[in-house]
Amino acid sequence: MLVLCSSIIHGQSIYGVITDKISKESLVGVNIITENNQGVASNVNGKYHLDLEEGSHQITFKYIGYDDIIEEVILKKGDKKALNIEMSINSEQLSTVVVSAGKFEQKIEEITVSMEVIKPALIENKNTTDIQTVMDQVPGVNITDGQANIRGGSGWSYGAGTRVLVMVDNMPLISGDAGQVQWKLIGTENINQIEVIKGASSVLYGSSALNGIINIRTAFPSETKIAKNASSGYTKINSHFGLYDFPERDELNWSGTPVNQAGVLKNKRRAFKGVDFFHAQKIANLDLTLGGNWFEDDGYRMGEKNSRKRINFSTKYKDQKIEGLSYGLLGNFLMQQSGYNLLWDHYDRAYTPFQNDLNTTKGETYNIDPSITYMYDDNIHSLRTRYLKVINDNSTNGEDNMQDNESDLFYLDYQWQKNIDKYNLRVTSGVTNELVYAKSVLFDGEYSRSNHAFYTQIDKKWRKFNFSIGGRYEHFRVTASKPYVNAEGDTINGSNTGKPVFRGGVNYQLAKATFIRGSWGQGFRFPSIAEMFITTNVAGFEIFNNPALKPEKGWSAEIGIKQGLKLGEWKGYVDVAAFVMEYDDMMEFTFGMLGDTIFWENGFPVGGIGFKSLNIGGTQISGIELSIAGSGKLTKDIEINVLAGYTYIKPIIKDSANIYLVHPYRINSDGNTFPDTYVDTITYANSSSDASVLKYRHQHIAKLDLEIKYKKLSVGGSCRYNDFMKNIDEVFTSWIVNPVTAWEDPPLDLGINESRGDNDPDDGKVETHNKGDIMIDVRAGYQITKNIRLGAIVNNLMNVEYIARPADMKSPRTFALQCSYKL
Repeated sequence: MLVLCSSIIHGQSIYGVITDKISKESLVGVNIITENNQGVASNVNGKYHLDLEEGSHQITFKYIGYDDIIEEVILKKGDKKALNIEMSINSEQLSTVVVSAGKFEQKIEEITVSMEVIKPALIENKNTTDIQTVMDQVPGVNITDGQANIRGGSGWSYGAGTRVLVMVDNMPLISGDAGQVQWKLIGTENINQIEVIKGASSVLYGSSALNGIINIRTAFPSETKIAKNASSGYTKINSHFGLYDFPERDELNWSGTPVNQAGVLKNKRRAFKGVDFFHAQKIANLDLTLGGNWFEDDGYRMGEKNSRKRINFSTKYKDQKIEGLSYGLLGNFLMQQSGYNLLWDHYDRAYTPFQNDLNTTKGETYNIDPSITYMYDDNIHSLRTRYLKVINDNSTNGEDNMQDNESDLFYLDYQWQKNIDKYNLRVTSGVTNELVYAKSVLFDGEYSRSNHAFYTQIDKKWRKFNFSIGGRYEHFRVTASKPYVNAEGDTINGSNTGKPVFRGGVNYQLAKATFIRGSWGQGFRFPSIAEMFITTNVAGFEIFNNPALKPEKGWSAEIGIKQGLKLGEWKGYVDVAAFVMEYDDMMEFTFGMLGDTIFWENGFPVGGIGFKSLNIGGTQISGIELSIAGSGKLTKDIEINVLAGYTYIKPIIKDSANIYLVHPYRINSDGNTFPDTYVDTITYANSSSDASVLKYRHQHIAKLDLEIKYKKLSVGGSCRYNDFMKNIDEVFTSWIVNPVTAWEDPPLDLGINESRGDNDPDDGKVETHNKGDIMIDVRAGYQITKNIRLGAIVNNLMNVEYIARPADMKSPRTFALQCSYKL
């Protein structure tokens, strides 16, 4: 006992606090390593304590994105020496730190998967009122009807089911019933950075991450250094006002008032306006942020007026008695009213809803997220929870259409991380549980869904290598209040299934700023409640249920190289990747004659046409991608920010299943089909007749955003190119929705063929929309004072008619003025 007490009293050690040299904020997780590769990490307050033997030691302080610091320490018997360290950001590295790849901080050049990062400056300067618009600027990413598509991994899925998991601070933000991303709940005013992982990410993040993830990381005073003195607070207010220009074709203009008895319209511009604010402050051990947004939009389509009011807050409190323990609470509250239509009335009335049927939604959406984190030694325990409520009150032309729905989602994720400094090894393990309760006439009853999963990932750094390997097991169960009968006549009141998935990856530093990587990962997605059970009518078209819909599974692999660039203080990278994705039982949102009963009138179908989610079999998407990103000063007064990329994909269906190509046909009034020889004489412009090509994909996508700052002035522009969408549902190109010479008017004249090219090359009309689309946006800003900035933005500068998918024309040219105040 005397010997033990003597060793405690007379033991040697060093201790201290590690901080950022400029902001003076404490740095968490700094590795303090001896010459024998033994050491500790700094705690949540930046403090460390390292016991050492008597004698001379070489101590290395290492932290991601900072320069290493090496200190020589000589300790005599019983010495306890204070050693406080100030660390500087490494100017030679890209200085981009991400967390989504492994749920811990890593340099972007050292991760094993492809990732893009969006900084808040791009969001602010583009006058982003909805986060979807800035996501469309990310290389290889497209947003269609609210669902994200990465590298062609998804096609068109109208408001139900997503293969890309959208998260806020590592927790999913998709509705429990439809699997629909709650974009409008995301506050653009409170974003630290957006991280986009391309490829299967199901091991760490679950079912909906089959095609990748989008993780929006919010800002906290002490973590993001949004103010040098966080305790004094940071405030940001942004207001804007804008107008929609008139379309180039007069027939597209619907907004006006009659000026004479002939009904001639006097054009009227539609407007949009809004204001948002954000405040962050550190009060003793409490981090506090508060934000809000108000937005009004007259809409560029008839009846699609949008109104939004949102408020959000977040808190993080560090326990004063228990070191390393912190509590968090986050909340978002949204009230909105919006109009929408699934299809246009005609190509010449593209901003008018089909048959003037306007669907409107009023609703409330909110989430409350309590969390707790405990850090000690090299361990981090975290418990994150979320309650998400979605309420929609739907109507058609102002009348209740019995399509109201609501859902409750309860989410819990417990995670443990162990950092073993001696072996440069990090273990991440966790358990995820999710419960959903949904009810609606749309589903014809009440449904519950449960998801239980556990996962583990190991990340190892060895010399110039970074290795990552992980696995996850996931189980789903859906229970219906009313049983249904499947195709075999069996009565079923639910479904349940489970599956393990695995991933692995490696990154190797080939040279000082050259990194090569390779990865392979599996994915698994269970269909949403809406995909399986929804039965409704939208814009006059039926949406059919499919209780027999099977889960889809697949894998993705890639090899890539990232080359760091540095010119003066400007830093960036060039990244090239080749990838392949394969899916089994892929689910596709399909339009055609899919009803169980088809009604006919004078030889034309008047019922049974609509949309349905179907399993289409095995598919493969392969391609290459080039991306360039960088920011910084070229000279003392000139700063350049750039984000650009080109993506080529080859999307094919390996199983040419008949179900994928729903053939439209015509039947005489006596019930007989027209002779095949007669039908074969009919040709359709750009007909979708190749069943081997996946629908609703662009094979070539190119994007560029460039901003140049000179002293107080900044100018920038964005350019996006999507090539011609070669394959769509064949019914869109058939006689059912397009006029054909010598036939009476079709039952549904949408003018789809006309919008995709010229029906008749001999009529003298110029072909349109069959060479792809180029969209150009420009912006300029001036820093009037230290705190006030004015900006002007013109989107769709050339006022082109941009069609995102059949019967969906996007906004004409818009003008906006912006005023930002920061204190």
